[in-house]
Amino acid sequence: MLRSLAIRDFTIIDRLELEFGAGFGAITGETGAGKSILIDALGLLLGDRADSAVVATDADRAELNALFQLDPDHPARAWLAEQAMDDGDELLLRRSVPADGASRGWINGHPATVGQMKDLGTLLVEIHGQHEHQRLADPVHQRRWLDRGVPVELRRAVRDAARSHADARRELAALDEDTDADPELLRFQLDELDALDLGDTELADLEAEQRRLASVEDLQRAAAAAIAALDGDADGSDAGAVALTVRGIRAIDGVTDRDPAFAEAREMLATARVHLEESGRTLTRLAETLEADPERLDAVDRRLGRIMELARKHRCEPEALPALRGELRDRLERIDNAAEARERAEQTLRQRRAEWLDASRALHEARQSAANSIGEDVADALSALGMDTARIEFEIDFDEGAAVADHGADRVDFLFSANPGQPPRALKRVASGGELSRLSLAMIVASAEPARGVVRIFDEIDAGVGGETAHRVGEFLHRAGADGQAFCVTHLAQVAARADRQYRVVKQSADGRTRVRVDALDSEARVAELARMLGSTTGETSRRHAEALLEGREA
Repeated sequence: MLRSLAIRDFTIIDRLELEFGAGFGAITGETGAGKSILIDALGLLLGDRADSAVVATDADRAELNALFQLDPDHPARAWLAEQAMDDGDELLLRRSVPADGASRGWINGHPATVGQMKDLGTLLVEIHGQHEHQRLADPVHQRRWLDRGVPVELRRAVRDAARSHADARRELAALDEDTDADPELLRFQLDELDALDLGDTELADLEAEQRRLASVEDLQRAAAAAIAALDGDADGSDAGAVALTVRGIRAIDGVTDRDPAFAEAREMLATARVHLEESGRTLTRLAETLEADPERLDAVDRRLGRIMELARKHRCEPEALPALRGELRDRLERIDNAAEARERAEQTLRQRRAEWLDASRALHEARQSAANSIGEDVADALSALGMDTARIEFEIDFDEGAAVADHGADRVDFLFSANPGQPPRALKRVASGGELSRLSLAMIVASAEPARGVVRIFDEIDAGVGGETAHRVGEFLHRAGADGQAFCVTHLAQVAARADRQYRVVKQSADGRTRVRVDALDSEARVAELARMLGSTTGETSRRHAEALLEGREA
């Protein structure tokens, strides 16, 4: 359940804080007052793409917050637990849209991507837009709508089979790519790399050796200077570090038993002497190995040059040459075995298509079954909405030769007849705007699943209906919120009167600026608002009619 919605600096809303309860809530107001702004704001919190244009004039950013109350078994709880974002029974969504940068989102205080907010949003809110009926003629929308009555396992099986087929098709394409290559060129390139025979770590070793051979004289001078510093001059005129350390040890040998600190200092000097003597021996050994070797340096330079030459030729880093050698060998092996490999790949592709067709047939049968059941439910809903003679049928054609796709091999079409004796025909050819509106509403009624804590929002779905039908729409919406929570943006008093609570959106202009406020209406204010919706704010007849509508709601 949506507990509260807070909006700041969003389009023409300066600051707005609303609290909601369970049941059915109606959102009303003059045409153009900004009723749908509330749904737009909620849409951003549910993962819609943000645009800096939604930030109010002269504001730095728009801030949106929504607080939901979640039952222990709400489907969103499992999603939140998987994402390590669960925070008990309450869920706080926040979205910040700056005027000059990318928006940011949070779920229970955790930074969240737009994709995460959208995934969570599908578990929280179900929005039926005011133009939903216009999509009814779209075959893709028709198929997706019908699939709401099909087990998800069957749809998933078709999708997985289609993706396996795509993998097999890519494998075959890779074989074709190898077939298009020039095997003689590949063999020549491989022969060059085989002749080079570069080891995985050889390049780094060669570079280190080159640096050493090219710096022999510098290394010799450095070693000699370091050894002299450690051992001192040969004639003893200048003592080295080792001799000085020994002198220091002897100087304090006689007093170490009088002060523990002197004993500790002697221990450190003794340790330093060991390291200094070992360093001297190491430097002496290194100096003995440092000999100029012009021939070896030339050989190393030539090998490094050949490595760099082949790297430039193949447009890769020198370190990548061993891996490239393996790739060329694999490609040649595939080319040599191309005929056999291609036959296997084509057989696999045919098998994957057969598996996809089998899964698609199972989905087709499930769609046929769902169509029969939903068709009856839609007819009942149409009858309740004043279209007693209307009927809808589903034409579901299975195409054996269809291209492999995630949605299967069916072509789905809705057929509609509004009058007795009129055969059902393609929906887009026979239904009027008003009929489409009522049909859309009937389909929503027929396919409605248990709320399971999902908030249902209907944005002017009652457009094009009136009279007794409007009363029936109001009854449906009241039922939609009975076991949870539902909202409807409406211009119909008959619909608003069936609400458990009503909110009026008012647009105001002052100081050259236009702003929106939202009022939660008490009983007296509801009568006045319903009277306005009926055509008068002062007429006694409209007020009595409004009171009668409310009494009917309470009856």
